[in-house]
Amino acid sequence: MPFVSRSRVAVATLMLGVLGGVTPAGADPADNASASTLTVAQDEARVLAYWTPERMASALPAEVPTTSGKAPLSLKAVAPENVLRREDGVEPRGGVSPLADVSSMTGRVFYTDDQGRNRSCSGSTVNSNSKRVVFTAGHCVHGGGSGRGWFTNWVFVPAYHQGSPHGTWTASGLWSKNGWINSADRAFDVGAAVMNLRSGTRIVDAVGGQGIKWGEAYGAYIVQFGYPADPPYNGSALHNCPGTSWNESGFPTNSCTMTGGASGGPWLESYGQNFWAYLYSVNSWMFWNSDPTRIYKWQGPYFSYDTAGSLYDAVKDL
Repeated sequence: MPFVSRSRVAVATLMLGVLGGVTPAGADPADNASASTLTVAQDEARVLAYWTPERMASALPAEVPTTSGKAPLSLKAVAPENVLRREDGVEPRGGVSPLADVSSMTGRVFYTDDQGRNRSCSGSTVNSNSKRVVFTAGHCVHGGGSGRGWFTNWVFVPAYHQGSPHGTWTASGLWSKNGWINSADRAFDVGAAVMNLRSGTRIVDAVGGQGIKWGEAYGAYIVQFGYPADPPYNGSALHNCPGTSWNESGFPTNSCTMTGGASGGPWLESYGQNFWAYLYSVNSWMFWNSDPTRIYKWQGPYFSYDTAGSLYDAVKDL
């Protein structure tokens, strides 16, 4: 029983293969791919004007994935330093302000999908050299699979609560994994957005950024965050599910009752020990029994170098 679904490029050789969502036959599912630039400066005003409070309130939760994780991980050799690696988070520039705390790094994502429908997901800022990166699920940036495409009007609203003290940020480009783009395989259901500056400020400088790690063991104590929007929730508030994850068919799993709209939200390890924590996975796939409003557990993609690590390396300097 399922859950939720884009990307951009800076490397010319990748761009030739993925522009418009078309990737070369036989492409490694673990390779990164991205859409062309989403929002150039002259488009920002249009995108910001598009997302009125009414459109945000009426946005549908993200479309759920329907394919279980089956694609094999890449057989490429992985450098030892990338098998297990972590990158630390950072406080907002100038330290903690009254308007910025750990929850300010988590926000609500809004976009128009490749079928023309307005939808919502969740996401999290991640510290990087560029200070411009947001991580989410692959199904929050691209429709996934044959005939599907990248999403548009993509924005991130930190600390969303029917608005935000930190404003709405537009994406310059979106990224995901070939395994998601070509096959809608939730083993690769991870995505990233590179955000435009807002009033000359980079998003991580404004709200802080989580750290990220990959190659970690299953069974970590995590706190899972998101903005559930399907009943009994309405997307107006950030919710969380603390717990010790377990390995279920190769996917980190956690008990949680959040509903659709929470997808892409962060699983944070070492939460509460610093101003920031480590992104361990993202909300990808949810389970229910007979009533889809009664979710009882979630899964996320396992963060290896083939999934989260290589994606982070692709976007960290953009």
